[in-house]
Amino acid sequence: MLIIFRYLQNIMEQKSFKNKIVNFFNKNFRLVVINDETLEEEGFLKLNRSNIIILASVLLISAFVISFCIIVYSPLNKHLPGKSSELVQKELVKLTLKSDSLASALSISSLYLSNIESIIKGDSISFEYLDDSLNKIDNSDFNFIKSKEDSLLRLRVEKEDQSSINLNSPRRTKQFLFFPPMEGIVSDSFNLETNHYGIDLVAKTGSRIKSIGEGTVVVSDWNPQTGYVIGIQHSENFISFYKHCSVLLKNVGDVTTTGEHIAIIGNSGELSTGPHLHFELWKSGTPLDPSLYISF
Repeated sequence: MLIIFRYLQNIMEQKSFKNKIVNFFNKNFRLVVINDETLEEEGFLKLNRSNIIILASVLLISAFVISFCIIVYSPLNKHLPGKSSELVQKELVKLTLKSDSLASALSISSLYLSNIESIIKGDSISFEYLDDSLNKIDNSDFNFIKSKEDSLLRLRVEKEDQSSINLNSPRRTKQFLFFPPMEGIVSDSFNLETNHYGIDLVAKTGSRIKSIGEGTVVVSDWNPQTGYVIGIQHSENFISFYKHCSVLLKNVGDVTTTGEHIAIIGNSGELSTGPHLHFELWKSGTPLDPSLYISF
């Protein structure tokens, strides 16, 4: 009997504890709004602890969701530690690529300017290819055995070359021919092996030098090695130089026409051995044999 009594007593105590908890959360409160002047009740709101906890939880969750969306899907995400480092890395990559491009362009410009200076002074120039993609090609994998199709194509091309007019395959060749700078005798021809990048013309004293084509004067100066020098920039990146002159008739920035007088033959400069014209023709920083473009 004692055991049964204690068991019933425990059950009653547990029920009373649960009732206390339920009563604690379900206890009602009234939030009253009173007029401060008239002390009249303007309104009221019934609340209990459970409603207050639920409302506070909903407000906290809503605030968290709104804050998360604002931070993740708005420009504010740039200020997050993980995001900021990723953006910084992307910017560093872009800046690195730009700096590499600028360094390559600066190297090309420096090489071009140094070659122009060497051309004016008559020194040797530097042939350098800054593009790493110009690598040697391994020809071991190519098959050079003539096929039937190749033979037929060769016969067709030979027939087209033999015919004077071919209406089926129009040719679009473009050849540049320039006006002779002056009438004279060629005393020394173009030779890359001896660093002689032009042709020497001997003529009468006082002979006038003419422009080989339309262009703009980019060099009109004197230096100890080649004396009075004038350089003209033509179309398609052609540049012509006239060295060892006695008098220059054009200044930098002047526009010349084909056959226009630009200087007078002379014997100026330490590299000159007598009255003559040293004429050079360049294209995109590469010296060319003037005899291939001009009939002297």
